[in-house]
Amino acid sequence: MKHVIALALTWDGARWPVRSLSPKARAFLIGKGSKISASTAQGLTKLFANNQVREIRICWIPRLQGGSDVLAESFPTPKGRRISFQVARTVLLGDVCGVIYRKPLSAVR
Repeated sequence: MKHVIALALTWDGARWPVRSLSPKARAFLIGKGSKISASTAQGLTKLFANNQVREIRICWIPRLQGGSDVLAESFPTPKGRRISFQVARTVLLGDVCGVIYRKPLSAVR
């Protein structure tokens, strides 16, 4: 099963509480009938390593949070390759920027 990762992140990669977002931003993260997976960094690493992510939805929050609990670390992949995602859509939601990243058709297996 291919998953959709949905997160609210600050510019430095710190998670932001979804409940504090506007209703429009929360609706953007949910999408239309999407299967949403937003788990720990280890859980995300496993999904990426097994090629189980088809889309990433991020609400970028215009703040810097800092600290050790950020998703700024790289996710190891099979054979050390980069995972190719492209910007498919950008939506302005007040001061929040919603971005949908998808794999290009050539990268989908």
